Amino acid sequence: MHTLETAICEAMGASDSRGRLDKHWKSRAFVMPPRNEDTYLMNLFADEGNAFYGDLTLYTSGFMQALLKQEEDAPMLSVEQRPPPKDSEYIHSMMHWMAIGNHLLAIQSRSLTAKSLESYLTWLVKDKTGVVESSAQVILNAKFDKDEMGGDLDDISEIIVGGTGAIEAGATHDSFSVDGAEGLQTVEAFSDVGSKKTWGERAVAVLRAIMSNEADVQELLESIPSEADLDVSVRIGYKSRKKKISRAPMQQALRNLPEGEVVAKGRFGKSTGKDIRLSYPVRVLMQGSLLDPQDARAKLRSAYNYFVENGKIDED
Repeated sequence: MHTLETAICEAMGASDSRGRLDKHWKSRAFVMPPRNEDTYLMNLFADEGNAFYGDLTLYTSGFMQALLKQEEDAPMLSVEQRPPPKDSEYIHSMMHWMAIGNHLLAIQSRSLTAKSLESYLTWLVKDKTGVVESSAQVILNAKFDKDEMGGDLDDISEIIVGGTGAIEAGATHDSFSVDGAEGLQTVEAFSDVGSKKTWGERAVAVLRAIMSNEADVQELLESIPSEADLDVSVRIGYKSRKKKISRAPMQQALRNLPEGEVVAKGRFGKSTGKDIRLSYPVRVLMQGSLLDPQDARAKLRSAYNYFVENGKIDED
């Protein structure tokens, strides 16, 4: 029986027409259907024996980079688009992750989430290499912090997603959250707490779903003062007096929650005030505007050790 870690290691040692996947980057490049424009690539990787570290790089072949041309004195500046240099591609985003047994930890980026990694790893271990059977699926289920939840998932009667979120993206931060996960349902767990951008965008989608027309939505958005943020929450829960209800569907529904506040209401009526998903704040060294891969690996490992030592997850 494979763990997520062993499935990835075996897939990297498999071969196609070019040879072993760990020797040829093109064999690890997954062009995303249905538009076949964006490419997911595990570019950086390291088999540590008791853990597998990798990244997920997102790029679009031939993507034109927009540039603002500065001039000494002008009422407006012109915008130019330039293709990438020969034999290069502009990177949209990168995320770093580590699989240890059936646990997965990751430092999410702005554009790549657990769902993105799910898609790539499923392609790698199933479609590309056939390491797992054709009916298998890599699923990353969020690992929740019992201390924040006030108990197990079965004790939670309601999940509240959202709260206040800016519609525009906020400033870039140099502090990151390493997210706990478990994983080849093969795979369980993972999430992020941070960027307001995703929840702000989804909050607008919620408004569109519940309001009568787009004009009303736009009028509401335009009425928000410049110093205020949009506040939209979604409540997920069950009510039943007749029989106990399984919380498994709720856990599945929470797999790919947007970034933003997620709180839980327990059986005693107390709501937590923090994101209930397991996370560990760290600072990762930078190389220019990119995370330092060696430091990212070290911080992912330290997060795993912290989770184990504090009883947040079981050691694999």
